[in-house]
Amino acid sequence: MKGIAVFYKPKGWSSYDLIRFLKKELKEKKIGHGGTLDPQAEGVLIIGIKKEGTKKLSEFLKGKEKEYIATIVLGAKSSTYDKEGEITYLKVEEWPSQEKIQEALDKFKGETLQTPPPYSAIKISGKPAYKLAREGKKIELKPRRVFLKDISLFNYSPPTLKETGMLAEIKVKLKVGSGFYVRSFVNDLGEELNTGAFLKELIRTKVGEFSIEEAITPDDFKRGNLELYFKAYGWVQGVGFRFFCQKWASLLGISGKAENLKDGGIEIIGQGNEKNLQEFLDKILEGPPAAKVEKAFYYFRKPQTPYLGFEIY
Repeated sequence: MKGIAVFYKPKGWSSYDLIRFLKKELKEKKIGHGGTLDPQAEGVLIIGIKKEGTKKLSEFLKGKEKEYIATIVLGAKSSTYDKEGEITYLKVEEWPSQEKIQEALDKFKGETLQTPPPYSAIKISGKPAYKLAREGKKIELKPRRVFLKDISLFNYSPPTLKETGMLAEIKVKLKVGSGFYVRSFVNDLGEELNTGAFLKELIRTKVGEFSIEEAITPDDFKRGNLELYFKAYGWVQGVGFRFFCQKWASLLGISGKAENLKDGGIEIIGQGNEKNLQEFLDKILEGPPAAKVEKAFYYFRKPQTPYLGFEIY
């Protein structure tokens, strides 16, 4: 396996836990990821495998928007801005209406200054901020410019009692630019609402064009439930490319399709296990004798539409 792959980081795994899993499974040392997810968060993590993939990570991810679904608790605050920290319960005198919450959310839209959470991977004098925070050292992180493109509020039902320990939950869907810390946003929202707030759950549903529906789980990988998406341009039509793909797919036990595109390119989908898909990728990058692949775009993902055999269009 080489190039870019869309994976699903499970809750409870660090981003590097997933890298460690793949290094063991692939017996490959050079694997990286783009866009760290906290251990208690889950969802899309883009992986670069071998030199071909790690070099392309910035190309695939630079300037790309990310989408999240966040579950937020109101009525308390946390030292880490999430449920893993020391929780302080607050007495909320008046719970905000849904309209007030939406007004508060709208204030964060656009470009704003945001201070990263003290428990973050940002390095201070070469040491991650979260390690310094755990040592009890005072941390001062500088505010950064971040961008929140869109945010929508899910259902919200405030408590009816006014006493310490009463909590409320909301869910929001966010579309943000790079460098945006959802935990910091949640903490700032709690300040804006005068209720306090901390992040309970976080799911990253999209990174650029890559969605959670495409994300390969560790179980998918172990079961060989993978798909290669491949698109190429050059001398790829009228040179037997599709039949070449069909031949190798049959030999390798791969299902999928090969289709000539109206813009002169070819689109190929292969479904199978990692080993066979990698051999298939090497063959189609080379192509039949009369073909010449001048430009190729490919990545690995979870199968989208099951194929029984290998079809030609």
